Amino acid sequence: MISGEKGVNVEFIKKLADLFKRYSGEYKFVVTVGGGYSNRLYVDSTRSIIMNNSVLDQIGIAFTRINALVLKDLFSGLDIYPNVVTSMEELRQAVNTSGVVIMGGLIPGISTDAVAALACEAMNGKMLINASSIAYVYDRPPAEKGAKKLERLTHQALLDLAYKYDSRVAKSSFIFDLVACKIAQRASIEIRFVSASIADLEAAMLGKEHNGSTVK
Repeated sequence: MISGEKGVNVEFIKKLADLFKRYSGEYKFVVTVGGGYSNRLYVDSTRSIIMNNSVLDQIGIAFTRINALVLKDLFSGLDIYPNVVTSMEELRQAVNTSGVVIMGGLIPGISTDAVAALACEAMNGKMLINASSIAYVYDRPPAEKGAKKLERLTHQALLDLAYKYDSRVAKSSFIFDLVACKIAQRASIEIRFVSASIADLEAAMLGKEHNGSTVK
């Protein structure tokens, strides 16, 4: 959503900033940014040389924080925390002082999905919106023949899919990782999946119908 094959998706980020601006004062936003295309390019090209997944995870975390820095700068007109948050302790302080907080990855072994879920739980948030290139959860990898999109599913159903398809390998591509699923389940966090549509993102934020899967 942020880092694509053609570079930074500036237009999407500007639209996202406008959306947050419309609801400033009414909501607080914690945005967790993934590594995107740049991260995948580095990990895929070095996986045969760097065998240690922890090292690959650290490379990924660096890319998430680069993307977070870009986002933070383009959000400069908002009530935004001045730094990219790098710990849960800092997150608690940041949310108390700012309307928008930006995070990337935290530690090797957990994806930014899990960081987002942890942040949501720490802030007693009840909704997590996952914006990605795929708006729906499918019953198998969507590229496989016969894959069916799931518009509504339970936390346990999502967790079952994660057990089956989340390999825990750096930059693996299950839509929501196993750790994140477990955290969302234990904290009863509703997860809404959307694509690049700002209209769908806004509808999801307001608890309205949208294109994409809902987990609760």
